[in-house]
Amino acid sequence: MINKFLSCFTIFLIEKMSEIPNNLKNQINTAAYFLSQKNHPYDSLCWMLAERELFIQFNFIRPQKEKIRKRAARIFFSKTPYDVLCWLIAEKDILFKSKMFKKSTKPTFYL
Repeated sequence: MINKFLSCFTIFLIEKMSEIPNNLKNQINTAAYFLSQKNHPYDSLCWMLAERELFIQFNFIRPQKEKIRKRAARIFFSKTPYDVLCWLIAEKDILFKSKMFKKSTKPTFYL
């Protein structure tokens, strides 16, 4: 079951990476590496990812903490591998910084 789960995430990341230009892929990989070296607790990474996902989902408006908490719990119980969480967080940060999301509002959670 875990192998099937990991292979689904691998396929997901490969598909996602194919949509991103090479220079951004390199930046994301580097940012993910440095994020992983900070040894954040797993639940903190879940919170960070939830915060970023909801920020995008709510059209670049900072979500309420209760909504972040619920999304973070869902991410936590999905048991997403640590390195995948780091990559997804780094991806969103780099895309924000590269202005791939066309919005002048800057999130307050950059790494």
